[in-house]
Amino acid sequence: MAKRAVVFCVKGLHIMLATTAITSLVKHYQSQASLKILVLVEEVFPEDIDFIRRMPELYGKTQISIDVWEPPYGMLEKVSDQFESGTRLPKMVLWRLFLPYYFPGYDQLAYLDNDVLVTTDINELFNQLAPNDLIGGVLDYEDATHPDHNRAKEFFLPSVKQYINAGVFVTNTAAYTKWAPLEKMLEVINRRNYPYGDQNIINIVFYDHIHLLPWRFNIQYGHRLLDKYEHLAPQRINEIRAEIDQPGIIHFAANGNFPSPWEKFVPKTQWEKMWWRTFAEIRDKQLASLKMDED
Repeated sequence: MAKRAVVFCVKGLHIMLATTAITSLVKHYQSQASLKILVLVEEVFPEDIDFIRRMPELYGKTQISIDVWEPPYGMLEKVSDQFESGTRLPKMVLWRLFLPYYFPGYDQLAYLDNDVLVTTDINELFNQLAPNDLIGGVLDYEDATHPDHNRAKEFFLPSVKQYINAGVFVTNTAAYTKWAPLEKMLEVINRRNYPYGDQNIINIVFYDHIHLLPWRFNIQYGHRLLDKYEHLAPQRINEIRAEIDQPGIIHFAANGNFPSPWEKFVPKTQWEKMWWRTFAEIRDKQLASLKMDED
């Protein structure tokens, strides 16, 4: 049985989003196979860390365990300071690129952004990769639905036909590190400034060696944006629509077109309501645990 882990990278107040995402993952995990969730944290309160570790127990999922780690600071020290000044992104976005070097003991790693909801057994995501695949991800919707943009030159790529969104990806760890040893990854990171930081880098390093996953494993747009862009790429929009009502991972990455669920108090769409229900559920469990501690 392959040794698998799902990884979240969390800093500060993002703990609220990460806890909600982890809740959705734990709730939908149906397999009896062991699963590790690895949470890299910075500026997170100890009591929040303690609660995160207990989450599988709250749902009776004893086959899941959660470990909390500090970020890969040793690797980050080798990243030029120009990354932050040039991209205007914090070095934190690079944590995800270092995961296979940081956790080589796992056969497969899946990285999830904090702003997701998992609505299927996460093993479905892992099972998308064949043994020889390096990395799998879903096309970035911005480029997939705007074929006239053709931002390949801006992204330092020959083409954006396989340009994936870096908010959800899965890797075969050994294949990833063999194709891109740490020194190669660092060389690409430090080569120049990139407009979209980690997302540009992962697409450059693995260009033409990315396994494209079905749209449902990183649903980045809802019906509102699909309707808006339908005239630009009708075939692509129809492909996404065919999977949108059975999502595996919902990613709230509307690129500023609409507020995220946690940025407003009254949810309107189906997915906004789903996020708030998931958040409320784990909040209630947390409040119940506080009451038990008081008793």
